[in-house]
Amino acid sequence: MSKNKAMLGFEHPLCDRIQLVMVILFFVSWVLDSLSRFISGYSTVILEAISFPSLLLGTIVFLCLGSYLVSKAHKAVINGRGQPKLVDSGVYAVVRHPMYLGILLFCLSFLFISFSLLSTGIWIVFFILYDRMATYEEGSLIRILGNEYVAYQKRVAKWFPKLR
Repeated sequence: MSKNKAMLGFEHPLCDRIQLVMVILFFVSWVLDSLSRFISGYSTVILEAISFPSLLLGTIVFLCLGSYLVSKAHKAVINGRGQPKLVDSGVYAVVRHPMYLGILLFCLSFLFISFSLLSTGIWIVFFILYDRMATYEEGSLIRILGNEYVAYQKRVAKWFPKLR
């Protein structure tokens, strides 16, 4: 690893593998669960209690929001390469981990259209793993950026935007 890359902070050592495994596990379970319910005609109480247009709207909102967060976060990080500096504008002014949150919201959008108990459980585990990876990465950023990052942590929520 180059000296400059090390200065920018460290991802969790298993970050890419965890993300890949969790996304595959989530979608495989979601497809299998959805297909089995479609074939058997079984439906959950949640799907029967909420109208299809409402479920579709939730799907679209979370899909768009997740895609937006990932896109804007990726652009901010890629454009900010170089000397280590705190990115605290744009989506990073709303939450500290918009890329992770975007991926979680993207997956969550699929639960709206076809609720799967198994996929919901996997999504919760996915969130817990992302939280741990984010905490690990924040430790690296504190070592690099010091009090500037600590102040950022106090100002900006880790996952859920603060209401002002």
